Amino acid sequence: MMKLQISNEQDRKEAQNRERKRQCELERRSRIFNARNRKIGIDLPFLERQVAEKRVERDEQEKNNLAFAKQMIKDSNLAVVLEAREQEERRRINVEIDEFRKNYQRLEDRREYDLNNPDVLKVQLPPRASDGEPVGMSSAQKFEGEDLEYEERKKIMAEQKNAWLEQQVQERKAAQEERKAAEAAYMMAIKARDARASELDKLERECRYRLGQANLRYNEALAAEKKQLEQIMKEQEEADNTAEMYNNLTSDMLTENPDVAKSALGKNRAIGFMYKGMNQEELKKFYAAQKEQMAAAKAKREGEEKMEAEWQALAKSIQREVAAQDIVDQRKRREIARQLMEENQLMALQQKEKEKYYKEVVYNNTPTDDYYSQFNTTTR
Repeated sequence: MMKLQISNEQDRKEAQNRERKRQCELERRSRIFNARNRKIGIDLPFLERQVAEKRVERDEQEKNNLAFAKQMIKDSNLAVVLEAREQEERRRINVEIDEFRKNYQRLEDRREYDLNNPDVLKVQLPPRASDGEPVGMSSAQKFEGEDLEYEERKKIMAEQKNAWLEQQVQERKAAQEERKAAEAAYMMAIKARDARASELDKLERECRYRLGQANLRYNEALAAEKKQLEQIMKEQEEADNTAEMYNNLTSDMLTENPDVAKSALGKNRAIGFMYKGMNQEELKKFYAAQKEQMAAAKAKREGEEKMEAEWQALAKSIQREVAAQDIVDQRKRREIARQLMEENQLMALQQKEKEKYYKEVVYNNTPTDDYYSQFNTTTR
C-alpha cells in the first residue's frame, strides 16, 4: 500500500502564508522593475485575456487533479483490500506454523532434552541398578575403568542414532511438503486475489458500458423527439405560409382597389401604404406644379451663381494680401532663426567649457560598476 504523509491544519496555514508572501513579492517586483508599466501603463485587454486564459488553465488543472485524486483513492482502496488479504493470509500461515511446532516440534522430543530436563533427578534410577543386587548408599558406586553396561549402552546408542536419523529425514521431508503446501496455498490466494481484482475491474467496465448504452439510447430518443417536433413545426410553418400567400393574393393591395386608399381624415388625403397612384387629372396638376418649381429653382440657381462669383473675387483679393503677409513673416522667421543659431552656438561653446571643467576638476572620482550594481536588487 502506498504510504501518504498527511499534513495537519497548522502546516497547511503556514504553507498558504508562505505562498501568499511569495506571490506578493513577485507581483511587487514585476510592478516596480517593469519600466514600461511604470511609465506607459498596462495593456488592460491583454491582461484580461491573460486572466481568462489562466482561469481556463486553472479549471483544466483542477479537473485533472480531481481525476487523478479519484484514481489515486481508487488505487489506494484496492491496495488496502489487497494488503488486508495478504495480512490475513500471512496470519493464517503463521497460525499453521505455530500449530505444526506445537504438535511435531515439542521440547521433550529434542535430542538434548535429557541434558536440559528439569525433572532429571526425579526419574534417575538408583546407583548400580544394573547389578543383580543393589548396594547401599555408603558403598563404592564406581570403580576406575569399570563399564558394566557398555555393550547394551552401545547398542541403545546405535538404535537411538538410527532413530534420530530416520526422524530427521521424516521431519525434513514433512517440513518440505508443508512448505510446498504453504507456498501453493499462498500462490492460490494470490491468484484468487488477482482474479477477484480482475473481476471487479471487469464489472466496473461492464457497468460503464451499460451506462454509456443507456445514455446513448436516451440521446437517440431525445433526437427522435426533436426531429418529430421540428417536422411538426415545419408543417405548421408551411401551412401558415400558404395561408399568408392566399390572403395576400386576395387582398386589396394586390387587387389595386382605389377605394381602400381613401382616408377618413379628408377627401384629399390618402392612406400611404394603400395608395396605388394618381389619375389623369391629378397627374396634370402635378406636372403644372413641377414646371413652376423648376422655374423657381432656375432663378434661385442663377442668383446663387452670381453670389458665388462675388465671393470668389473677394477670396482672391484676400489670398493676395495673405501671400504678401506670408513673405514678410518668412523674412522675420529667417532673421529670428539666424539669431537663435548664433545664441545656440555660443551656449554650446559655453557648455563644452563647463563639461571640460566638470570632467577635469569636479568629476575626477568616477564610480565603478560595483557601485551601480547594488541598486534595484530588491523591492524593499
